[in-house]
Amino acid sequence: MTKATTWREMSDYYTAVEKRWKTCMNCGAPGLGTAMHLDYINAPGTTYPAIIPTEFLLTRLSVIDVTTLAKVSPSMVLSLEVALQWLALKYDPKEPTLLLFKFGWKEDNDHKRTCICEMPGLSYELAEWIAANLSHVVGVATDTPSLESEQTREFTSRTIANVLGRSGIYMIENVSVKPKIPDSGCLTLAMPLMLLHNNYVPTRLTAFCPTHRTDRRVMIALKKIDSMPKKRIASRVHDVNLEEIMS
Repeated sequence: MTKATTWREMSDYYTAVEKRWKTCMNCGAPGLGTAMHLDYINAPGTTYPAIIPTEFLLTRLSVIDVTTLAKVSPSMVLSLEVALQWLALKYDPKEPTLLLFKFGWKEDNDHKRTCICEMPGLSYELAEWIAANLSHVVGVATDTPSLESEQTREFTSRTIANVLGRSGIYMIENVSVKPKIPDSGCLTLAMPLMLLHNNYVPTRLTAFCPTHRTDRRVMIALKKIDSMPKKRIASRVHDVNLEEIMS
């Protein structure tokens, strides 16, 4: 093998890698597990999961069950017109709410540690509607590895993450949705790993639901302690700075 041939092969290899990366830029990797994502840009006024207010992590849960539609079209793009059939998306809730889109997506053993693009997702118009009209929706979750759809994943700025992130709405992906979870009445507690200055962190999502079908809703109250300092003191016990670890 000549030197020229070697360089040509290397060039072809990196070209192929770059093309694959661009194609899978906004797709999901199911092997990463449940994680919280917030389109964080390192600029004044932006935020990231580690500093999301507690009252936005303990929220009311609204489940949008579109498993029937996803079975017919596994790579469906949930449009605004179809989504507005659900009252949870048509009207602004009265309290902080997490929207959970249940597509019925299942992880295939062949998908582990690979980038998956053929899966259902949201349309850009639907994300815009949520960001502009549902002021009490603080988070959007899905059982798929990504909220991006065929309509948005080829872009770098016109994405679901971009439009929701600009409004401070966090996203949780790869949620394991239990079949018995009702569409309403539950509360959820999101527990992101407190990694400083990171927009994608491992997360646990727990739902508190009624034990049987009822019109009543689970209620959990947050108690404010006056003796606690108003400003949270930085602690190496609870905060993890990757820059320190990697340096």
